[in-house]
Amino acid sequence: MQLKKGKGDHLKQTIMKKQWLLSLIFTFICGIIYGQNLIRVNNNPGADPDYLTLQEANDNANNGDTIYVEGSATSYTGVDISKSLTIIGPGFFLSENDSTQANGLEATTGNIYFNAGSSGSVISGIKANNTIYIYVDNIVVTRCYTQYIKFADNSDNALILQNYVYGSIQRSSTSAILTNVIIANNIVGESISFGSNNGPLQVFNNVLFGTGVYHGIYVYNSSIANNIITGVSAKIVENTGNTIVNNLLARDGTNANGNQYNVVMADVFVGFPTQGSYSTDGKWQLKAGSPAIGAGVSGVDCGVFGGTTPYVLSGLPAVPRIYEAVIASTAYSDQGLQCTIKIKSGE
Repeated sequence: MQLKKGKGDHLKQTIMKKQWLLSLIFTFICGIIYGQNLIRVNNNPGADPDYLTLQEANDNANNGDTIYVEGSATSYTGVDISKSLTIIGPGFFLSENDSTQANGLEATTGNIYFNAGSSGSVISGIKANNTIYIYVDNIVVTRCYTQYIKFADNSDNALILQNYVYGSIQRSSTSAILTNVIIANNIVGESISFGSNNGPLQVFNNVLFGTGVYHGIYVYNSSIANNIITGVSAKIVENTGNTIVNNLLARDGTNANGNQYNVVMADVFVGFPTQGSYSTDGKWQLKAGSPAIGAGVSGVDCGVFGGTTPYVLSGLPAVPRIYEAVIASTAYSDQGLQCTIKIKSGE
């Protein structure tokens, strides 16, 4: 690919910012996909974005717009989402996994609130410090990194998929009632926890790695299948209208309904109990001969890499991405700026 400069002096040297060029190329790619509805957010000096903050982008967007939040060394502030938007970041753990992004900076934000007017929104590839709050119906949170995903009001038809949540997925208000929520293929540090007036929920193919006695799955009137819970004290709450089948647990219990207890987790994962050379999320891949292989409902693998929405390493969003770029630091009027880029389609 060659980017031409305008005619002028016979020789001009231009020190290009690689990050700016990558953003420009990505904008071109996304523009093809999303037409005129792409909004760029970037707070890096010299990036020439549409907006510097996610809040400005939301406030000036129209329903149905797509906001691309580009990687930065400086964290973005939080945002109150009040439109139906698609928000896309570059992912997380970008330096830990292969072929992620040529620009290895993450898009880190403060708290994210899906407020009135945001129903129908999708967020992906964002690293949200602390919490993503959901106050409305029809929200998709996928391939994000955060400490908490909290339902703060009555919510229907939410999808919580393929996230790395090092705290909990839970409700933050005891009056919040959830129905028809799917929580699948998430790596969770503490618990998936909702009150007795919730359900039906579907809790499939998650890995919960917390070790405390209150860690595990605490939901009601729901389907719970194909999950792996690594802590010897962590559990799935029973006798609450749940259907609990084909889960793997380290805690004591009697095998029944496809559930396996007393599982040695060192036999399950490639990076357990020590991470070794594996990435923070890659360590949860199943090792050869794992008892989780084929142990799920209908013979699928248990854990986050099985099922219909397998976890994607680094939370890479489902859009084309530049994973390698070689860009000359000098441009010439007769040759332009030479660069070689490698692009992968979204998964």
